[in-house]
Amino acid sequence: MKNISKTILVIAASVMSLTAATAEELKIASVSMQKLFNEYHMTKKVQEQVRVDQERIQKDNAKRLEHIRALQEEIEKLGKKRSDATISDKKRLEIEREIKLKLSEGNAADSERRQWLQRQSKALGEQTSEEQRIILEKIQKYVDDYAREQDLDIIVDNTASSATRTPVFAFMKDKYDVTDVLLKELNVDAPAEEAAPAEASE
Repeated sequence: MKNISKTILVIAASVMSLTAATAEELKIASVSMQKLFNEYHMTKKVQEQVRVDQERIQKDNAKRLEHIRALQEEIEKLGKKRSDATISDKKRLEIEREIKLKLSEGNAADSERRQWLQRQSKALGEQTSEEQRIILEKIQKYVDDYAREQDLDIIVDNTASSATRTPVFAFMKDKYDVTDVLLKELNVDAPAEEAAPAEASE
């Protein structure tokens, strides 16, 4: 969304610099790029896959933690045995050796778990970013094609914000908004249950 917003901001600055007479000659429309992205059925599909992947990662991480906790419990039991005054010195040394081995195993398992979790999170983040980039490119193509088909000079993003997070366009008539038209085209191949909300908003 950032790249698209930057492009829109540049266009917006150009529009604002035009004289009133020139602006009247332009054929302008507005669109909510944010709404197109959020309500596009492919976006929802990616979001659902992200949720599934996150649940898988959490489940795998829980299993790894369970193994580490089991080792900790074993170490605690061994610690109690080591404290038993009735055992021989030889047995105490054996227990101490076993505790060290369990500690080493537990530390290695936790370190590996943390690294694995970091790799999984990074891979998921990169995959999600790439899928979002593809979606944004597709949305931008729909906007470009619509502008050419309708012989529009400019389509501005009515959700664009400035560096101070204030709206770039303080006001624009609803009649210029083509968001729902584009959203319907984007969701034309969506499953019926996903397409319904967009159609109902028309």
